[in-house]
Amino acid sequence: MTDNLKSSKVIELMQIGFSVSIDATEHQEYIEAILETARMFNSTLILRNMPEPLLDQKFLKKLKTLSHKIIIEA
Repeated sequence: MTDNLKSSKVIELMQIGFSVSIDATEHQEYIEAILETARMFNSTLILRNMPEPLLDQKFLKKLKTLSHKIIIEA
């Protein structure tokens, strides 16, 4: 399954009300769309295997507004 198709499935699941757990390295290219969908549909999102580039201060500040619904597994 391509990354785009996987990400589309994740977004689709959140749109119908599911909370999801994803491997962030597999969805890194589409992480912004996934986060926006989680915010819009008030879904809980578990991010596993966060790649180093996503752990920078700028990205973490963006996640802070969703911190009640985002779980980062370290």
